[in-house]
Amino acid sequence: MALNVARKASGHSARLLEGAGPLIQPRAWRPAGTIDQLTGLSIGATNDRLGTTLPNVDLTESFSEEDLEVLQQASDDAGGILVFPNQRPTMTIHDHVRFANAIARANATQIEPHAVAAAHPDAAEVLEIVREPSAHVVFGENWHSDNSFMERTASFSILRGTVVPRLGVNDTLFSSTEDAYDALSSTMQRLLLELNAFHSANKAYGPGHPGNSRAAMEDTSTMAWREDAPILKHDMLQPMVTVHPRTGRRGLFVSPTFTTHIHGMPAHESKSLLKLVYDHIARPEFCTRVSWLPNQVTMWDNRSLSHKGIADDMSEKRVVQRISIRGSSPVNYKGQSFSLTHKVAATTAGLFD
Repeated sequence: MALNVARKASGHSARLLEGAGPLIQPRAWRPAGTIDQLTGLSIGATNDRLGTTLPNVDLTESFSEEDLEVLQQASDDAGGILVFPNQRPTMTIHDHVRFANAIARANATQIEPHAVAAAHPDAAEVLEIVREPSAHVVFGENWHSDNSFMERTASFSILRGTVVPRLGVNDTLFSSTEDAYDALSSTMQRLLLELNAFHSANKAYGPGHPGNSRAAMEDTSTMAWREDAPILKHDMLQPMVTVHPRTGRRGLFVSPTFTTHIHGMPAHESKSLLKLVYDHIARPEFCTRVSWLPNQVTMWDNRSLSHKGIADDMSEKRVVQRISIRGSSPVNYKGQSFSLTHKVAATTAGLFD
């Protein structure tokens, strides 16, 4: 956990880790029996080792290089989830952007504006996700890793709740795709290590499907489309098992939201194997839930995790603002990457197909 980092940190950096603890889990306040659209089973999350709460991090402050490395190491130690509660009520969208830019600079990269959705009018780097109480389809409700359809996928995503429902509803569900890989048989691991799959923005954001992310965006009065979205024209090839560039851990890298098919497999084999992997990732022993409080920010590492929003109570409005950091082209255990060189014409819009 993040406390292991404290031995190496000094001064202000060490204070960032004071009070570190597990994620809050208000189980008694959560609606019972919420069904995962993917599995058809009740949502479960029993991986209480996953994630760390850091109550002493003030995102309106400036951060040194050591500070940023301490936070990233804390993320590595916690499986990729850091929750920053108790942010100042005066925190602004520009504070959010400044912190994200600091993380990006620490990794010699940049913020990745959303490839399809129009930017926030006050900050082009920010995607604002609005869920109205009347919504029929929920943006981000199905398992995915942010920007897995891009040449350089997202490393960190940083989500700020600006309007959050009561505690215990509309949580974010995370699965450790690294723990999920580790739990597979050695035979299945060897099979998946050699496979690659295509990821498609158009599957989620293309027109014509009533349940995909585009339909969710069109169900709001505030989310709009970019005038130009070239990412919708091509699908990218990615390894099914990727290697984390900081930790070296292997993780499963497919999702029902963006993955279309396994390269080189007949459709019926691809569909069956992907369904097996999707269901495996969603098993409760790999999952945890992040519950939302006012003035909370959560940062997660898409290279270690898959996630989804839980739409267990639609009676209250929810508004969150997300910034994603550009990562690198995902690599397999041989150090190979394919997203920069292997593309095909985009698939049609879909969901679970």
